[in-house]
Amino acid sequence: MLKVVKTLDDNVGRLLDHLKEQGLLDNTLVVYTSDQGFYMGEHGWFDKRFMYEESLATPLLMHLPKGLKARGDINEMVQNIDYAPTFLELAGAPIPADIQGVSLVPLLQGKHPKNWRKSIYYHYYEYPQSTVCVATTACATIATNSSISTTTSMLGNSMI
Repeated sequence: MLKVVKTLDDNVGRLLDHLKEQGLLDNTLVVYTSDQGFYMGEHGWFDKRFMYEESLATPLLMHLPKGLKARGDINEMVQNIDYAPTFLELAGAPIPADIQGVSLVPLLQGKHPKNWRKSIYYHYYEYPQSTVCVATTACATIATNSSISTTTSMLGNSMI
């Protein structure tokens, strides 16, 4: 695992150095993200279908263009559906009205909008049983075809 992290760090560094040498770094958004996590025995699970932080959180690291102030963790609830409207806004392109996500630009500017989402919806499909979850920063309700449960303190401080 550490070799993978070192290789990633080395190559992101090479990319950032190249952008700086070319005079492009201040005008470029660099994003590192991946799929949601996967249980490796946490909570007695082995996959990703339940709304515990290990399977819900998605890594999102950004090197921001000049003018965006955010540093460190963003504690608002964000989802991967927010990436497209963020990239469109940063590129100066219109955001389609039917897009499901919300641009992260206000958060990247260091703002904390009062009307930011307070909960998220998650649906894991697997025939014949599916799992539906709704979470806030304080608790999550998980419903399957056969049960419903509400648990507090399932999620950490950051949904990113």
